[in-house]
Amino acid sequence: MASDDEPTTKPSFRDTVTAGLVQKALEPVIRAVREEVAAARQEVRDRVGGARTGLVLVGAAVGAALTTSVLLAGFAVAALALALPLWAATGIVFVVFAVATAVLGVVGVRGLRRGVPPVPKDTLRSARERLTADDADASSGA
Repeated sequence: MASDDEPTTKPSFRDTVTAGLVQKALEPVIRAVREEVAAARQEVRDRVGGARTGLVLVGAAVGAALTTSVLLAGFAVAALALALPLWAATGIVFVVFAVATAVLGVVGVRGLRRGVPPVPKDTLRSARERLTADDADASSGA
C-alpha cells in the first residue's frame, strides 16, 4: 500500500552519472580521512601508554619511599646514633630519604607530562603537510 502513495520515478541517466562521479571524487578524500583518524587513534594510544608508565613510576616512587623509610630509617638512625646524638642522626636520615623521594617523584611526573594530554601531534602534523601538499598540487595544476 505504501508503494501506491509514492510515485515511482527512476533517476535519470544524468543523475546516476553525476552521483557516480561525485562518489568517485569523494572516495579518496573519505579514505584519507579514515587513514588519518586511524593514525590519530594509534598515536593517542601510544601517548596514553606513556602516561601509564609515568603513573606506574609515581606509584613505585611512593611505594619505595614508604617501604624504605620504614625499614631503613631505623637501621640508619641506630647506626648514626653510635657516633652522633640521636636528633642529628634522625635529621640526616630524614634528609636523605626526602631527597630520594623527590628524585623519584620528579622522574614520574616527567613521564606523566610526556603523555598528557594525549594529543596526536604527529598525525596532525602529517595531515597538515598532506593538505598543504595537495593544495600546492591543485594550484599548480590549475
